[in-house]
Amino acid sequence: MPIKTIKDHFSSNPLKNHFESNVLMEHFKNNSLKNHGIYFFNDNMENGVLNQFYSSSNFEFRRFSWDDLDECTQLFKSVFSADPWYDEWTSLDQARNYLKELIGNPVFEGFIYCENSNIVAVCLGHRRSGWMGNEFFIDEFFVENNKQSEGIGTKTLDLVGKVLFDMGYTRLTLLTNKSIPAESFYLKNGFYTNEKRTVMVKEF
Repeated sequence: MPIKTIKDHFSSNPLKNHFESNVLMEHFKNNSLKNHGIYFFNDNMENGVLNQFYSSSNFEFRRFSWDDLDECTQLFKSVFSADPWYDEWTSLDQARNYLKELIGNPVFEGFIYCENSNIVAVCLGHRRSGWMGNEFFIDEFFVENNKQSEGIGTKTLDLVGKVLFDMGYTRLTLLTNKSIPAESFYLKNGFYTNEKRTVMVKEF
């Protein structure tokens, strides 16, 4: 895509503004991360090391591991087979293959949020280098059906954003359907739409 066509889309820095003003930043000041048991390792995301970021007595936030694939696949199919998506995956294997393709991307990065050792929220995406800096594109973000509207999605996005922001990333981008709860959720969490851009599809 020509650089000029995306200039307007990246004319602001919503990720930076969101995390500079977010109460989560206050929570993470003054070494409170250490007090909560957070462990930051090598900041080079290219090394592919899947390390834990943050844990407490009842939840854990960490990078995706291949060991998570089957549980993530079950959760993914359950979430997107339900309202408002109603995606008709032909089989669990088909959903697993889809996620494996995302994970196989050489610039893939994934994050997992667990409660009581069960995965309840997943963020899968990939890193992109742009003319204004580094960007993280969210390919899939999903929260367990009966855990939605409890703030877990917002907490997971905040933690993902905190990690990426600390590593020099300046924005999150994604695609979602219009006029469904997901759109309202992302708008509430600091994302914005750009009326000058459109998604185009050609079917054969």
